Amino acid sequence: MKTMVGHTGIGEALELRKISALATELSDWRADPAAQQAHKEGGGVFDFVLGLRLAARLIYILRSKLKAHSLDANWGQIVAPDGKYLSPECDIVIHRTGEIDRWNGGGGELGNVMDFRFIKLEDVVAVISCKSFLTSFSDRDKSYCKRLKQYMRGKKLWLFAECVQMGKEKAMAQKAESIGHDRLWYLYSWDQETLQCERNKPQWKEFFKEIETVGSGKLRRRRRG
Repeated sequence: MKTMVGHTGIGEALELRKISALATELSDWRADPAAQQAHKEGGGVFDFVLGLRLAARLIYILRSKLKAHSLDANWGQIVAPDGKYLSPECDIVIHRTGEIDRWNGGGGELGNVMDFRFIKLEDVVAVISCKSFLTSFSDRDKSYCKRLKQYMRGKKLWLFAECVQMGKEKAMAQKAESIGHDRLWYLYSWDQETLQCERNKPQWKEFFKEIETVGSGKLRRRRRG
């Protein structure tokens, strides 16, 4: 009987294919001298647009993985239990399928200009904030975490960056946790001067394992209820 050599490795490669492709696409842009020169001169792509692009692409990746657990991933806000207040805007909310309301998510033949969901707190599993290039944390970042944490008891609050300044990976991870995030995830580290990129592939595997754990745990609790 033949032994299946490398079977686990192939399965892992298939699972990581989409996030690997995303890291390649985004890091190629970071490593492009013309794109970075334009950015330095004020004529490049805005940072907030790069962050939106990262969040949108992650949502597509997460949806395919969470579908088996009857969970969804969307851009939106969390509605407090009394219905009176909304959380700060969340780049990605992982939640049970369904929402209270959906703005411009049914564009039909015209397409969706935006797709923003209002989600019950009881249906939320985790929130992921997204950054394009992480070098430091501002007072605004600290305030955001503080405001959002009141909605996140028993739920995960993560930060996901496209890239972290090379050499500051550990410091940024520690700082992210100190201001209220449960963990920092990122696709690669980047040196702004040399344009060198270093993939964070081991952490991609951890991220998917964590998503699977969160998904499976929520599915079990829902079935018991």
